[in-house]
Amino acid sequence: MKILILNRRDRKHPEGGGAEVYTHEIAKGLTERGCEVTIFSSSFKGALPEEIIDGIRHLRKGGEFMVHFHGFLYAFRHRKMFDLIIDEFNGLGFFGFLLPRSMILIHQLYREFWFRELGAIGAIPYVIEPLLLRCYRRRTAVTVSDSTKKDLEGLGFTNINLVMNALSISPLLQFADKEEKPTLIFLGRLKSTKRPEDALSIFRVVQAEIPEARLWMVGQGPEKEHLLKMSKDLSNVTFFGWVEGAEKYRLLKSAHILLVPGVREGFGINVIEAASQGTPAIGYDIHGLRDSIRNGLTGLLATGPEDAGIKAIQLIRDTFRYQTMAEECLAYAKDFNWQKRAGEFWEVVSRLLTTENATPE
Repeated sequence: MKILILNRRDRKHPEGGGAEVYTHEIAKGLTERGCEVTIFSSSFKGALPEEIIDGIRHLRKGGEFMVHFHGFLYAFRHRKMFDLIIDEFNGLGFFGFLLPRSMILIHQLYREFWFRELGAIGAIPYVIEPLLLRCYRRRTAVTVSDSTKKDLEGLGFTNINLVMNALSISPLLQFADKEEKPTLIFLGRLKSTKRPEDALSIFRVVQAEIPEARLWMVGQGPEKEHLLKMSKDLSNVTFFGWVEGAEKYRLLKSAHILLVPGVREGFGINVIEAASQGTPAIGYDIHGLRDSIRNGLTGLLATGPEDAGIKAIQLIRDTFRYQTMAEECLAYAKDFNWQKRAGEFWEVVSRLLTTENATPE
């Protein structure tokens, strides 16, 4: 079976994040089941126009906007080569609803993102996004959270399949020692949609009550200089830049609480990564985090910086509750593995290709 995945970025893209990891791991799982998978995505500085990674063929052309047109043209011209075309929708899709044997993969609607990124001009894509999505409503859809599933149902989708995120590592077998001093960690892109400035505001509340508390800001992005200025009057704030692999998990294991003050999430893979290290999360009560944080069990949902700061203080001081929550995190994370998720995605693909859901030419 030959499968084409159209996505704005791939895993090697410098702006890539959780969505790109998801796509890569699912594609890898499909190749392990005998599929020939091609990912068509945007190019970037130093990128090869074509390469093979983990058995997946990667094609790259155009920037992050024009890739949608290049991808559509490639898919249209080669539509008879592929048994299935997967259109990954990130604020804008590849017009897969015009192509035969296609389905849609979507992590989240962008909604609030448009205004955070574009200001008043964001009103234009804010209106266009749901109109475009409605064009896909008769297609099979895969999404990663109940929050996005409900959004799609509101747009008229009926065949929606939930295949959540997963982990590339196994969770710790038992609770590990934390830093001696209460340590909060922010892990993610330093960009407006992740609201890293709110992590500083939350920490400000915490440090007023617990002066020895520390904050680790882990990530890179356009907001870094602004954040450095914001944090000048705070002590014990460390900016690590971008880290990954063993170092990322070492920091997550050592920290006491993950802060996730985003605008909107598809699911919040960093929440599960932290949980795998026995680290509860405190995040805002928003799309995606309502799904990844089990409120009161593996973390806490908050309404804003003040509320999040108060909840962090209470959790740090209540050692019994903290220990219970940390152990619940480890148990919760065990369910998130890519082999299981790839199997779930494969079931969706198999059902699609054995029914009449895919529109014939």
